[in-house]
Amino acid sequence: MTHPSESNCPIYTNSSQSPLGMTGGIRVLHVDDDPNFLDLTSTVLARQDDRLEVVTESVAASGLERLTDGGASFDCVVSDYQMPEMNGLELLEAVREQAPDLPFILFTGEGSESIASDAITRGATDYLRKGTQLEQYELLANRITNAVERYRSAQRAAELERIRRVRSEINRAVVHADTRTEIERQTCQLISEADPYRFAWIGRHDADANAVDPVAAAGVDQGYLDAIEITTDSGLEESGPTAKAVLTRELSVVQNIPEDATYEPWRAHALDRGYRSSAAIPLVYDDGLHGVLNVYADRTNAFDAQERDLLSELGADVAHALHRVDADAHRERYERLVDASSAGIFRATPDPNGRIVEANATLATLLGADTPERVTGHAVEDFVRGAADLAELRRRLDRDGVVQNYDVPIRTLTGEHRWGSLTLLKTEEPDGTYVDGIVRDVTERKERDRSLRLFREAIEASGHSVYFTKRDGTIVYVNPAFEQTTGYDADQVLGQNPRILKSNEHDREFYEELWGTILDGDVWRSEIVNKTKSGDRYVVDQTIAPVESEDGDIERFVAVNADISKQKERQQELERSRERLRALFEESPDAITVHDVEGNVVDVNRQNVENLGHSRETLLSMNVAEIEADHSADELRTVWDDAAIGERIKLQGRHRRRDGTTFPVEVWITKIRFHGNERFIAFSRDVSERHEYEQELERQIDRLEQFATVVSHDLRNPLNVAEGRIDLVQSERASDRLNAEAGAEHLDVAAEALKRMEELIEDLLVLAREGGRANATDAVALGNLMDECWRTVSTAEASLVIDTDRTIIADPARLRQLFENLLRNAIEHAGEDVTITIGDVDGGFYVADDGPGIPAEEREDVFATGYSTADDGTGLGLNIVDQIAEAHGWTVTVTESETGGARFEITGVEVQE
Repeated sequence: MTHPSESNCPIYTNSSQSPLGMTGGIRVLHVDDDPNFLDLTSTVLARQDDRLEVVTESVAASGLERLTDGGASFDCVVSDYQMPEMNGLELLEAVREQAPDLPFILFTGEGSESIASDAITRGATDYLRKGTQLEQYELLANRITNAVERYRSAQRAAELERIRRVRSEINRAVVHADTRTEIERQTCQLISEADPYRFAWIGRHDADANAVDPVAAAGVDQGYLDAIEITTDSGLEESGPTAKAVLTRELSVVQNIPEDATYEPWRAHALDRGYRSSAAIPLVYDDGLHGVLNVYADRTNAFDAQERDLLSELGADVAHALHRVDADAHRERYERLVDASSAGIFRATPDPNGRIVEANATLATLLGADTPERVTGHAVEDFVRGAADLAELRRRLDRDGVVQNYDVPIRTLTGEHRWGSLTLLKTEEPDGTYVDGIVRDVTERKERDRSLRLFREAIEASGHSVYFTKRDGTIVYVNPAFEQTTGYDADQVLGQNPRILKSNEHDREFYEELWGTILDGDVWRSEIVNKTKSGDRYVVDQTIAPVESEDGDIERFVAVNADISKQKERQQELERSRERLRALFEESPDAITVHDVEGNVVDVNRQNVENLGHSRETLLSMNVAEIEADHSADELRTVWDDAAIGERIKLQGRHRRRDGTTFPVEVWITKIRFHGNERFIAFSRDVSERHEYEQELERQIDRLEQFATVVSHDLRNPLNVAEGRIDLVQSERASDRLNAEAGAEHLDVAAEALKRMEELIEDLLVLAREGGRANATDAVALGNLMDECWRTVSTAEASLVIDTDRTIIADPARLRQLFENLLRNAIEHAGEDVTITIGDVDGGFYVADDGPGIPAEEREDVFATGYSTADDGTGLGLNIVDQIAEAHGWTVTVTESETGGARFEITGVEVQE
């Protein structure tokens, strides 16, 4: 068990009573192990002095526990010496650890001089022996009251010194503070750190919301300010201390929070945080309320008259400091406003010379000085040039005390002449009378007014239509050009409104914007469609300028109308031309590209987008070198550099599409100069079809050459044979040397030659018909078509194996010719008992035989015209096969079959799934 003397619990003493005259009660804790003696002593003491309230404990530890209980407080302890477990001196030591100054009287029946001396040494306030006479209890009562009086006086003096010290610390802190926030924070912090105060906060009164809003706080808060609301609209009788302090501008105190009825709205929150009394101090300076300071103490009756006076003085100190920083801030804002003002501001003495004593930077600049100090000390007449103006200004100041917007000519320190508009005010200050002035530079306005007057003098001879109106729009003047343009005579429009020219081409917002501009004092300019007297419409470039009076008020408007009808017609025609050219550009069948000297694309037309597959935006971010596939960037730049302005250059090339494929183009490039920059216009034409046509033409030429070869050689040979044999028959017949057997032989040879010629002619006809691509395509079953061809070709003892059920897309007639030629070729070269097979390969089909095959070194030649290993072959069959395959876009290759014969593979075929 912990010895009571080792406890860290605080002892609560009764310091709530005033020491002056001992008007408050005295609570005494009497500790003695004899309960009967305790009852006797408490009864006798109460009779001796009704101020004494005696609480008894028969166990020292219980007495010490009472002292450390926050719910009870005592002014004095009376203790016996001889007690079990803890004697009086031990109890004294335990009390002194927590309350060094609390009165403690050792009241014992078994004492001695040594015990008394020891008790006084250990801090006992007094020592008294017990006795049986009432005089001894009267003496004890007297000793108690005297000790408590001394204790309270000392304690109160300390507390008053503490509050004075707090005030001094706050004064030292706030005197150096520059802001309200710092003053409020320091005040709350220093107060909350001093006993018996637990919490302090400052609030500002919002008169519109009838509420006090906290702005600074310190101490034991624990959300107190968030939990409460303080208003000032409930009436003085129902208000708490804070609201009363705001409303009365006087300190308001609640000495007993637990019992004061006015504290009901905040009592629970206050007690939870240990607040037992509070004071609200209004922060008032020069009748101005700068806030309210709230202080909370941890005991009741904490604020006596002296402390209230000290807190009031502290409130006045804080209010003065807040007023000072507010005044400083206001002065700084005013000085910044003056320094930043676009107008010149000054203060001068009121004497006839008007010496300038203060000036801002704007005035210094206006008067040609580097700094305001260069202006101060000068007389006003040093800058205001006109003596009459100075006299008039003094007269008005003397009469009215104020002059507003008075324009005067000004002479600067650099000798420059300007115009200023003066506003002057006579101001009374404690140290005398001054003239405060504002100067606005109106030089530009004056020059503008002068220009307008000169302008009016010149408009009579102007070729533009000009008219003047009053501020309300009434026409007061028109020039001769107006009459000529509108068809109205001057006397017909004077007094009228310009709406007589209204054509109804413009909406209400148009005219509202016009009037809003000129009524604001700005110049308005725009194109407007008007109507003449005869109803014809015309377009003018109209400028309307306000003209101000000497007082700066708008008194009239000047409108200048330049007839731009013909110009608008030309512009419209030009715009139509642009639209037509743009349409031609966009709809051109040729792709058009405009690029700069570096090849960066500037513009493209729709055909370019379609040809290349890029969006217009993408093309405009590209370079020509990214599009052209056949020529490098350096080659193109050489062409561009060598070109002269206006020169037209032709190039052949290939353009690259977005998907990477290319196509042939013919490009015509022209170098031009556009708005001072060199540009190139390139017309690109896709010549893919022309190339195909040229290639087809070349193929036709090749076939014609083949025809010529056959006709000149292959057909001529059998023809010569037939003619020779016939000549022999005729010769032998004429000489009667012709016998039947010889004649028959000659005729048989001639017949074979003619048959050979017939076969050649049929193959030539096929070649002639096979020019061009296969277009009439359809789905063809390979096996079915091969079977039909087999039945139409003389196959002798040959056999056919169909090893496919594939269907392909092909020209049926041409595919039939391909099959028939392959069948004849196999029978002619492999023998009449050949076996021919048709089957599938990847992307196509094959036709193979089991004959002797074709040597590898001859396989590339078999498709050439006239190639044949048979004595009676035409040499055209496989060439026909090759051309039919080419017409379909197929490829024919020759390999060796599985049996060693010839195998023709046709690939690139569109197979139908």
